[in-house]
Amino acid sequence: MADKDRTYFARRAAEEMEAAQHAGDPHARHAHRMLHRAYLERASVGDRPRVEMSEVG
Repeated sequence: MADKDRTYFARRAAEEMEAAQHAGDPHARHAHRMLHRAYLERASVGDRPRVEMSEVG
């Protein structure tokens, strides 16, 4: 993954954390936190290869 992609995902993670901190609705707060985690993971480890269910067991 290119450095610019990692930078993008790290920036999006920070934006989602800020949105979570300012969200008044608990459901919106939870959604922003989940997005934060997803973006943070992509920034740190990159894309994971997709595995089709037919390939698993």
